[in-house]
Amino acid sequence: MDSHPLTPSLFSDEIIKYHLGLLDSHTGQSEKQSQIDEAALAPIIASSALRRIQENDHSRSGANTGESAAGTTSLQYGLLAGSKQEIHSVQIQQTVSSSNAGSDGGSSTATLAPTSIDADTDPRLLFNISAPSSTFICGSQGSGKSHTLSCMLESCLIPSKLGRLTSPLTGVVFHYDTFISDACGSPCEAAYLASNGSVKVKVLCAPTNAAAIKKTYQHLNVTVEPLAIDQSHLNTKRMMDLMAVNSDDVPLYMESVKRILREMRMVQQNVDGGFDYADFKKRVNGCGLTPAQMGPLQQRLETLESFMPGSQTNIWGVGRSNAEARKGTDWRPVPGQLTIVDLSCPCVSPETACGLFNICLGIFLQQDANVGRVFALDEAHKYMNASPEATVFTETILSAVRLQRHLGVRIIVSTQEPTISTALLNLCSVTIVHRFTSPEWLRALRHHLAAAAEEHGTSRKNRAISTNGSGEAGSQEDGRRTGTLFDQIVRLKVGEALLFAPSAVVGVYKEQDRGLALERLGDDYLAIRVRGRLTEDGGRSVLSL
Repeated sequence: MDSHPLTPSLFSDEIIKYHLGLLDSHTGQSEKQSQIDEAALAPIIASSALRRIQENDHSRSGANTGESAAGTTSLQYGLLAGSKQEIHSVQIQQTVSSSNAGSDGGSSTATLAPTSIDADTDPRLLFNISAPSSTFICGSQGSGKSHTLSCMLESCLIPSKLGRLTSPLTGVVFHYDTFISDACGSPCEAAYLASNGSVKVKVLCAPTNAAAIKKTYQHLNVTVEPLAIDQSHLNTKRMMDLMAVNSDDVPLYMESVKRILREMRMVQQNVDGGFDYADFKKRVNGCGLTPAQMGPLQQRLETLESFMPGSQTNIWGVGRSNAEARKGTDWRPVPGQLTIVDLSCPCVSPETACGLFNICLGIFLQQDANVGRVFALDEAHKYMNASPEATVFTETILSAVRLQRHLGVRIIVSTQEPTISTALLNLCSVTIVHRFTSPEWLRALRHHLAAAAEEHGTSRKNRAISTNGSGEAGSQEDGRRTGTLFDQIVRLKVGEALLFAPSAVVGVYKEQDRGLALERLGDDYLAIRVRGRLTEDGGRSVLSL
């Protein structure tokens, strides 16, 4: 049968032109604008590349035409690190300049801190705060993991000369320490951001350890209050997650719990109401479970109740005013505020901590997305184990990573062991590897990072992070890697790391008749040196001198 009379032929000039237009990867925008948009989404941007993009845009559009590259000039970013190779080049240049100045009778220190750096040797690497991203940080104890995490949080929360931050984010850090006593413990290192007056730090702790946590943080400018999960923050999914069990051994009571939650869900849909914990507990008590079945279920519910306002559970309410008893933790997002959920407590197991962290993360992510958000896991290896609770928490984090662009969230996971969740290695847009000495950890990296998948040795060139003087693609021969990947990792100094970020923009080059094109890190990596802290460093080793 002939095609519809109103449909032009597949091979007509009109249809061919239309189809080719749709196949153009930059349909609806100029090549220049497409490059700008891609750069604006990169998690890490070399300062030299950003400079070239903005200079090229201004030279083409003119300063007063209204066509400025809003995608890059309005970026929020902060200095994260510098390329070790380029830092070394700058140091050599400064040494030569200093020697020349000294031989001419000038000051030998005049050029040690130059006011400008040539674009071709600019070592600075910027953390893109505007775009959602996910970062995985790993390394041995004392290698600089928490320092790197704190530097990233500083960039997100503190307006400073580090970069551009017109709209500070709001942040949450999850912390759990197994070394805790009835007297005190070790504070989360991120709490030292409170030494900067522009950051408000709030610590949420277990009610059973409030006194010890207050002592732990008493020397810091933070507020400490017990974590209180309000009934309004509970829902069907969070209750199901709280009941996390091993899929190979599902207890019989779970079928009753699922049925009760389904029935309550139907009622909530009909009346447009919220979750009623008292009603849930009443239904559970009346569903005919045996004492043997009620035991494990009751333990989980009692754990949850110990973190809820007393008036909503009819426990722990003695001696409290009604207003105080009804009040739960306020999770409303505040720009420049960091909330640390520190559940370090002898009464809280790592499994319980993961279950509560999962609820807190869900509450945090459901808040108003108009305020930029960042959440971080500090020392994740201390609580991210093989338990069902940790598995559920990991799945929530993975979901956030997969949906980071839609949720508008930045995710940072800091851990000693890259093996805690290889799925995170697969999905995170940035991986920062500090020093470690475990071959097993290296095997995990090889299986999940493209740049570590095979040994490149000294034949692989480390891509430059800038263009050369003519604006052509940078391909300096002096950037060769030395030694094996494992050898490089073992030899890293404190604060040094290897950066794996395939979508990072590390340079720009000119394409014939098409202007500037972005050079991405791709299947390569960079040796970097993380910057110094703006705030007090609380992670120094305790020495006996």
